[in-house]
Amino acid sequence: MKKATIYLFLILNILAIAALLFSYLSVFIPPDKFWVSSFFGLAFPFFVAANILFIAIWSFFKPKFLFLSLVAVMVGWGFVNRYFQFSGKNTEDEGIKVISYNVQNFHGKKEANQKASANKILEFLDEKNANIICLQDITLRKKHIFNIAGVVNRLKSINHYHYASNGATFGLATFTSYPIIKMGEIRYQNLPNMAIFTDVLIDGDTVRIFNVHLQSFHIDPRKYDIIDSPGINERKDIEEIREIGGKLKKAFKIRAGQVREIRKLIDETPYPVIICGDFNDTPVSYTYQLLRGGFKDSFVESGKGFGRTYIGKLPSYRIDNILYSEAFESYNFNLENVRLSDHLPVSCLLIKK
Repeated sequence: MKKATIYLFLILNILAIAALLFSYLSVFIPPDKFWVSSFFGLAFPFFVAANILFIAIWSFFKPKFLFLSLVAVMVGWGFVNRYFQFSGKNTEDEGIKVISYNVQNFHGKKEANQKASANKILEFLDEKNANIICLQDITLRKKHIFNIAGVVNRLKSINHYHYASNGATFGLATFTSYPIIKMGEIRYQNLPNMAIFTDVLIDGDTVRIFNVHLQSFHIDPRKYDIIDSPGINERKDIEEIREIGGKLKKAFKIRAGQVREIRKLIDETPYPVIICGDFNDTPVSYTYQLLRGGFKDSFVESGKGFGRTYIGKLPSYRIDNILYSEAFESYNFNLENVRLSDHLPVSCLLIKK
């Protein structure tokens, strides 16, 4: 490799390292104070991939330089673990089976109507026999699509429920086999998103379940077609990129305020906590970092492979989570292979210590 080429690659490597290191820092920077940092967090997997590529390049041509990217990746290995796990943690013991699922208003992937999709989702939930089921993006328009009370009768493991809606087409529901002793809501002014908490009694102990759905990017999937195009030459393409960037920026900032409200209530909770829901943000983000603080992530603790939960068009990340207090241990994390929404259901088994 010529000296000029080495210098060029070295400069590019340093830029990739700087971007990766800044993505680590982005989780501590509120997007409504400095939104640029959130874009670095969003691009974290690409920065990791770029640095791994440089490690491979230097190992062939200049081995002494490979340690630059190697050290940068290892410094943030905890962040890498949020995206990929080498081995799961399983058990045959009994515990609290938890499922979180954004059902996309029962629009389904191939179903002819919402009712058919809702029925298939209920069949899946009944088969899983979970103790706690947290659903986001449920349609409550007329009982013929999704009858909340009827769900309790249909799911053999469920005896109680808590739901909240914002209009006819947006809602959250928490179903449980445990007695409910208190319920509450967090609503955001002029926004459909919300969070609910449900206090349940498990073996004589109170546990608070948070079911959250945070601000979406609200990007038309067709807009992502520009990413697949061979080049960006037209003014229209540039305008669409700006539009996507603007929506990302807006969502980052809105979620920052939403997550702070939820975190405040979590910190005031005197009981063990389980947090389920669609965060609409990646594992390397201010949103995830603030919600996870002091809690464990079921995927990190007992998952395996990549944890991708969003299966719509780009971006494709793990945005659905089950977090929990130190009072529990997580086992049997699973990305359920059920394609009835643009999200995959996530499940795990929690066992009290």
